[in-house]
Amino acid sequence: MSCPPGQVYSSLLKRCVKKEILGAKGVSGVACPEGQVWNPAPTSRRCVSKAVFKKLFGDAKAAAASANQKRMRGTRKAAAAAGPSKPTKVVSPPRVGAPAAAVTPSSKKNTAFEVGLPRALMDPGLTRAAAVEWVSKQCANQEDPIMFDPYADADLKDLRSLVKLGSGFCYTVDTLDQHIKSSIERGVPIKDILNPSYRLDKRDFGTLEAAGKRMRKSYKIPVEPVEVPADHYKLFIDVMGDGIFKYVFLYDDRKVKKLADGSKDYAAAIPEGGWIGYIPSAGTDELEKLIRKVHTKGRLLVRATRPFICCRFHLKKSKEHWLTDTAKKIAAMTEEIRDII
Repeated sequence: MSCPPGQVYSSLLKRCVKKEILGAKGVSGVACPEGQVWNPAPTSRRCVSKAVFKKLFGDAKAAAASANQKRMRGTRKAAAAAGPSKPTKVVSPPRVGAPAAAVTPSSKKNTAFEVGLPRALMDPGLTRAAAVEWVSKQCANQEDPIMFDPYADADLKDLRSLVKLGSGFCYTVDTLDQHIKSSIERGVPIKDILNPSYRLDKRDFGTLEAAGKRMRKSYKIPVEPVEVPADHYKLFIDVMGDGIFKYVFLYDDRKVKKLADGSKDYAAAIPEGGWIGYIPSAGTDELEKLIRKVHTKGRLLVRATRPFICCRFHLKKSKEHWLTDTAKKIAAMTEEIRDII
């Protein structure tokens, strides 16, 4: 395909892109050096200077990105000092019941996607002026995250196809469609391009499908494949140690060692990528049921063969994560899994 001067064709995005933003490398969510922040645009995905980020996204987003990097550097230092969160030995005690902890789930609905702005589609058939006004009022970003071209200058067809996610950021149908396909092919969770901490939910997908069908009646959103591990891999969710937390991991049933006191040693049975994390033991009966259900349906793991990749929702948490706002975090995770199911 022939592209304009200064641009090259991206087989991933199925369009021409600027040479300087193609092929940049990086790790999503990396802690950048001092004075730099992370540019999450999929064709950038690298650390850039705060001045460049501010020029692209504005003062407010630059300040937020800088604060986030500061937190990440602090977390990284703390994690290095504390050592790995995965226990060196995972041995279940004989079942005697777990002590109760003073943690109960909140009855008030409070989920991650409710914090974001409402999803929306512009009314069909708007004039350019009306569509541009809609973008200015509805969208947290006023430019395409790939090309960095203002939406005000976009083709009217693309402009009318904009989808507003629960995060408040807006994307064209084509951009979101390719981003979802790319995420599925790479085996990574489907996140907001400009806000990687936000994962798309069923309402985002429904809004995208509605916008896509306006353009083409046969349009369907890309679907994540079902990932079910072999029968000898089991999901473990149970209390251990002091009983305050439930351990969550995948294990090979053939490699579990039975000890003389009736307990089981799972250390050698956890495959690469099989360690998932912790959830509180109290107030998580419903959460545990949902985790088991989503696992049975093949919607827990991103990849269900070695090395395993987890997860399709925010499950992989440390004990430290649950020490604050526990009930709120349990409720948010419960709602997120319901959304996937």
